[in-house]
Amino acid sequence: MSETEIYCSSCGKIIKSEAEICPHCGVRQIKNVPQTSYASDLHTYELQKLAGKDKTTAVILSLLITPLGYVYVGKWGLAIINFITLNYLLLGFIIVPIHTCSMISNARKDLDTVGVAY
Repeated sequence: MSETEIYCSSCGKIIKSEAEICPHCGVRQIKNVPQTSYASDLHTYELQKLAGKDKTTAVILSLLITPLGYVYVGKWGLAIINFITLNYLLLGFIIVPIHTCSMISNARKDLDTVGVAY
């Protein structure tokens, strides 16, 4: 297959890239349609879940028991690390509320940038 050839979007046979209709199956070819990947859809979904969280709840949970703040925003790995390292006894009550609140804010900002509702 050369650079001037593509696969038909219907039958999969090799056709010229400038062909509007496949000579094999007769199906009109779709041009310049943006393709979304599964990974980007999943990333958008994760951002929507995070952006939908309430900042006040995240801060209150993080102040009470810091690993709960991470659990609330869906970051179980950070919650486990926070618990195992006993960070909740040290500076966790200061750092975790700020971190969880900024994660929610950043998710909302990213979704606003691409024009997706949360």
